[in-house]
Amino acid sequence: MEFDAEYVEQELEGIGKRIPKPVDIYLIGGVAMSFRGLKETTKDIDIVFGNDGDYAIFKEALFGAQYHEPTTIRSEYENLDAMKMYKNRDGFHLDLFVEHVLRKLDLTPSMVGRAELHKKYGNLTVRLVSKEDIFLFKGLASEGRTRDLDDMRVLYPGLDWSVIKQELKAQKRSKELTGWFVSRLEEFNKVHKLDVPILKELKRGL
Repeated sequence: MEFDAEYVEQELEGIGKRIPKPVDIYLIGGVAMSFRGLKETTKDIDIVFGNDGDYAIFKEALFGAQYHEPTTIRSEYENLDAMKMYKNRDGFHLDLFVEHVLRKLDLTPSMVGRAELHKKYGNLTVRLVSKEDIFLFKGLASEGRTRDLDDMRVLYPGLDWSVIKQELKAQKRSKELTGWFVSRLEEFNKVHKLDVPILKELKRGL
């Protein structure tokens, strides 16, 4: 099932009402695209926390908002390595990460600095990571997730490729991540026939 931005806004508002003190979250996937008007619907919401304290407070608020941990996890979510995964009665998923996403990508100070304030829901402050960081996140998602390649196509126009290149360098596992990202970019190029200006440079650095 797919959910639109209005539905997600209502869910965040309901969760925000149950959060007792300030918490910041960063949206790094399809919902961040939806809130920017780049995507009509999404299956889930990927939420990254900067610290364990914010994660713990948010997680407690989910129970009052009628979210629970699913007893089974669909195969498409198995490799995301979320700290916790929750869903509500509508089947809407929340994938929660603390500082790291996909066993690969770190929420770096540069990512935090580029993030844009979306909205505050009571004590819950929601920020959207940049288009460049979403593109990188999508490019490091599991192979075979064709919808991520389609999302990369939507994000492609107007990207600042130097930001993506610098963010890869800033990551702790830079060389390993670059190898994965290059492989995904080659797949992206094959599927969508679009040139990625930094691809050759990234390959030379491997």
